Amino acid sequence: MSNSGYLLPDPNVANRVSVWFTGGSLEVNDEEKDLEEWKKIFGKAPNRDMSEFARLLAAKVLLGATVSDQMEENGTLSYTLKRPIGGHGSAFCDVLYMDEKLRVMRGHSGSLFAFSKVKQHEDCGC
Repeated sequence: MSNSGYLLPDPNVANRVSVWFTGGSLEVNDEEKDLEEWKKIFGKAPNRDMSEFARLLAAKVLLGATVSDQMEENGTLSYTLKRPIGGHGSAFCDVLYMDEKLRVMRGHSGSLFAFSKVKQHEDCGC
């Protein structure tokens, strides 16, 4: 699973960044090995009951959510949010340590994250 979003400095806490979520995807880990089984499990059109339909409608109206009903060829199911969720006071990470190569952060629910700077790929620049 991948989540998309952005960080902004928290205006009230010096070492805190607020997290805003803008979308995400659920994808197969090893396409060569697992794609067929993945498609058997997740490839069918969702069978939504009334409460699931109501939640999806609320997400579309309130968050501008776009939810994929069909799986992409590589097995990915994705969604986007035109109006991000999270932000100041509700989703944040405190920076515990940071230098030019390493950043260690603790999330608002206690999760610990360690990020390491890696060399850029020459072919894509990422």
